[in-house]
Amino acid sequence: MSLSASHPVKTHHGFVRRHGPVMLVCALLLLLVLVIYWQTRGFSFVNFDDNTFVYKNSHVLRGLTWENVQWSFTAGIGKDATDADYWRPVSFMSHMLDVSLFGLNAGGHHLMSVALHALTAMALFLVLRGMTATLWRSAFVAALFAVHPLHVESVAWVAERKDVLSGLFFVLALGAYRFYTLSSFRWGRYLLMLLMSALAMMSKPMLVTLPCVLLLVDLWPLNRRGSVPLKRLLLEKAPLFAMAAMVVAFTLTCPGAKNDALWATLPWYYRPGNAVLSYGTYIWQTLWPACLTCFYPYPGLSHFDSHASTTLNFGQVLVSFIALLSITAIVAWQRKKSYLVVGWFWYLGMLAPVIGLFTQAGDQAHADRYTYLSMIGLSLMVAWPAAQWAGASLSRRRVIGASAVAVVIILTVVANKQATHWRDSVSLWSHVVECNPGDYASHSGLGNTLVDAGRLDDAVSTYQRALEINPTLVRANLVVGIQLVQKGRLNEAENYLHRALIAEPQTAEAHSALAYVLLCKSELQQAVSHYGTAVSIAPDASNYCGLGNALLQSGELSKAIESYQRALAADSKNLDAKVGLGMAYTRLGQMEAAVTFYKKVLAESPQHLPAINNLAWLLATSKQDSLRNGAQAVTLAEYSLQLPGGSKVHLWHTLAAAYAETGQYDKAAQVALHAATTANAQGNAGLAQQILNERKAYLTGLPWRE
Repeated sequence: MSLSASHPVKTHHGFVRRHGPVMLVCALLLLLVLVIYWQTRGFSFVNFDDNTFVYKNSHVLRGLTWENVQWSFTAGIGKDATDADYWRPVSFMSHMLDVSLFGLNAGGHHLMSVALHALTAMALFLVLRGMTATLWRSAFVAALFAVHPLHVESVAWVAERKDVLSGLFFVLALGAYRFYTLSSFRWGRYLLMLLMSALAMMSKPMLVTLPCVLLLVDLWPLNRRGSVPLKRLLLEKAPLFAMAAMVVAFTLTCPGAKNDALWATLPWYYRPGNAVLSYGTYIWQTLWPACLTCFYPYPGLSHFDSHASTTLNFGQVLVSFIALLSITAIVAWQRKKSYLVVGWFWYLGMLAPVIGLFTQAGDQAHADRYTYLSMIGLSLMVAWPAAQWAGASLSRRRVIGASAVAVVIILTVVANKQATHWRDSVSLWSHVVECNPGDYASHSGLGNTLVDAGRLDDAVSTYQRALEINPTLVRANLVVGIQLVQKGRLNEAENYLHRALIAEPQTAEAHSALAYVLLCKSELQQAVSHYGTAVSIAPDASNYCGLGNALLQSGELSKAIESYQRALAADSKNLDAKVGLGMAYTRLGQMEAAVTFYKKVLAESPQHLPAINNLAWLLATSKQDSLRNGAQAVTLAEYSLQLPGGSKVHLWHTLAAAYAETGQYDKAAQVALHAATTANAQGNAGLAQQILNERKAYLTGLPWRE
């Protein structure tokens, strides 16, 4: 007998036959995730929580260190917690690890979230298959999880790492629980389940519903309710309920519940009304995921006016309530089909902590991210009835299979498009405005983003749209007012700045900007008053310098000098304050002190136009012979005209005086005439007349003295 006949060579055919479909499904799930999210490797951070919890978070920026690990376990506990929204130490450590691995390369952070999402999708498939002994139904539920557009927010938003991280530990906890139930009680398996559950809750507090989900899977698909006493089922989950209670306690003391003040102004029915509406909205968005965005304003509260509490759309609430009641009735009627009961209460229960009945983090009515795990329940309610309907019929199976493939492909395409909105902050907020055109907060968010991007003209038009909806927005009025000041539209700017101060009287920037407008309009007393208020609110160098300018123009020279000196005390490198001191000392006749300050400015900033021009003027026109230096004045004045910016009229004015000081009277008269003509053309008749008076001296062969 041959060797091969007596000892058959083992092949991999059996392994492939047993595990090939499973490996194929896992590979397809990974491929689907990459088709949607591979693009995020080139995405940036966004200014929607990424700044607060990642790239501007002082603790996260130091990476994963023992000190930061300790901070993670205390961050978010108590009203005075900083740099954290609520207690979630594992997700914070995940961000720290990213910083240690990738620095602030946003692409690395994004791909880490993508990897976690892909692992969760594959783990969900494997756990469901293990629990239900079904391949394609489990694959369909996992595929919906992997590609649904509602989950884009959780994956493509770096700050929402808590979703993908808690999701992975949640599914691993389900898997560990199934492993624990396969035999009699074993401590190792039980502790593994507790560990995965703890990691899930420490990643996101929403996972406090996990022990309730385990009770549901006891009903189906594990079918333990008939073989294990209810007392034991509850007792084995007691540590999980204790964990959940601790997380709830931590969460209720943290600063994450940011809108309690708003809720306090609303009638009792608004919370349950919005909760019912949100439950229905999530179901509708699951079926029709259109115009998904990172921010959904509270219904009827876009103006936050006195009538806000009466504008909840009760028609929509009623439709949602009827839909929820109808589904509940169908589930009760078909209660022997346990997968319907489990799926429906999985959905309702997992959303309960974030539905807004008790507290709500953030200013949104609802959020896509809250469906990340709760949607699994709805998917179960679709996959198992569809398979039951198909039964053994080949034609029905083909219909179901083709429909499932079509749904997954369509959702993949939609999710791929949805992910592009997370490319950067401008893309994100532009889409928010597109989805919420009547919401002032959305327009305001885009305006803030455009300001950060340096697109000020676009920001102004966006803010103006926000102000059409809500005229009381402080930042919008302030930014529009400041931009109008820079364009010389002072009267319009004054209106916007007054509105900002009516909305918030203690806004230092608005007082300072309005004071500047009043100073330009020679309303000196009011300018001094508003600068004084700005200084009392924010005693910084800029405000003290502005007050000094107003006092200088008012002729209160000693007070002006005091303000400039306080500006320098706040910021010793403030050049405008030094120029102001030079001007004040000039008007006091202390020319040497003035020259000293101008020279200090030029030593630090050789191209500082006001200092160059003022120094050149003193060197050309001072009555003190020891100070005058015509040649240096000409050099400075000619140099100033080569620099960008500044008022050319004033520079030509100074150059004419400098030429006269060096005896070049013809040049002086010619330049003076040009300066006077330009001043007249610009509507500054007073300056034009002053220059013409000086020109008369030049024509008679005399320099100007001041």
